[in-house]
Amino acid sequence: MQTKRPRSTAFLTLALLSFAACSSGSGGAGTGGSGGSPTSGTGGATEATGGTPGRGGATGTGGVTATGGTGVSPGTGGATGTGGATATGGKTGTGGVTATGGKSGTGGATGTGGSTGTGGSTGTGGTVATDGGAGCDYQPPSAYIYARWPMPNPASAGLPNPASYTDNGDGTVTDNVTKLVWQKAVTSSQAFAWCDAINYCATLTLAGRSWRLPTRIELLSLVDFTRTSPAINTTAFPSVPGGKYHWTSSPWVVSQIATKPQDTWIVNFYEGLTSNAGDRTAAEYARCVSAPDPGPLPSPRYAAVATGEVQDVDTKLIWATTGTTATTDFATAQTTCANLTLNGHAWRTPSIKELSTLVDEVPPISKVSPAIDTTTFPDTAATTPYWSSSLFGGMAATAHDPWNINFEDGFTEYGQTAALVRCVR
Repeated sequence: MQTKRPRSTAFLTLALLSFAACSSGSGGAGTGGSGGSPTSGTGGATEATGGTPGRGGATGTGGVTATGGTGVSPGTGGATGTGGATATGGKTGTGGVTATGGKSGTGGATGTGGSTGTGGSTGTGGTVATDGGAGCDYQPPSAYIYARWPMPNPASAGLPNPASYTDNGDGTVTDNVTKLVWQKAVTSSQAFAWCDAINYCATLTLAGRSWRLPTRIELLSLVDFTRTSPAINTTAFPSVPGGKYHWTSSPWVVSQIATKPQDTWIVNFYEGLTSNAGDRTAAEYARCVSAPDPGPLPSPRYAAVATGEVQDVDTKLIWATTGTTATTDFATAQTTCANLTLNGHAWRTPSIKELSTLVDEVPPISKVSPAIDTTTFPDTAATTPYWSSSLFGGMAATAHDPWNINFEDGFTEYGQTAALVRCVR
């Protein structure tokens, strides 16, 4: 079974330094950035494409930038029309189910791109637009790109904030830790290109709620790293389909460069891998989320509580501002934190989900590698991974490589045998 491969370290470095051509990574099994591929199984990942990437006009068809739309209001245009000068979007240049060009734009003389057709000023396209997935220029609201709540840990892990869910009996499930409300069921029919997944959630009316596609940090809050196939609570979320990843609404940082691959963060619920290599034209699953606006991000996000330690205002986790500078094996990392006596407190190695809360999910292209608050954590390595306490599928470290994260951009992986560590309490 062919699997998606995440973008490589070399790819991101080249994009940051010279905007040169990129290459796909390779390496150990199950990595989310420097290489590897997850094992197949329920929630696993086979590569699927949603059509040749298309653009309507200079920046796409029918949506926020004349691309397929974010599910605002139906546009008009030919069945195969696009809102660009001569361009078409998606497999056959569609800019919505039948929509192109936004609220008032049309797709040229006959809705096929037209020799002089325009897409409206900033066309918003159809409510369930299909444009092949590559064209929409979407950024999630900044209020949702960090964890605005305590990060749940698997109930069996013996860690703070054990995961707990309530089935609301109306097709929705409430996470009792994060208070996020989730669409309970994902079926094989919920596989979309990225733009269409955004529109699917934006137009969902389940239980009378407003819905959206979750960000990277929101979606991975559902992952249960103690199990596989699928890596999620199957009582709360039964019958998770396999064979594909799940979309997030978080674009990959390098996609800020128009000439680079337009990829998006995805999560594999076979084992919980978070990858930066979501091809926006691929058909992946969408599980929608509903939550009230949490308000603007706190500033500062981290509050000093004592010398050498800060507290995340939202997650309440307290972090050591200094990590190790030499890599160790997994067992040594665990004892390093257990033996830390900073300010007389008891410390531990963070779970992979807790570590993920430190990632700056959508940084400026100049502020990545490491993708973290470098004022608060100035010694963070740009490309060297960090250990978590999370074991792959609950297996002992002697049976399978445990989970770690790379702050180059925030991908998770389990193919490393040496890493750094930053402690938490």
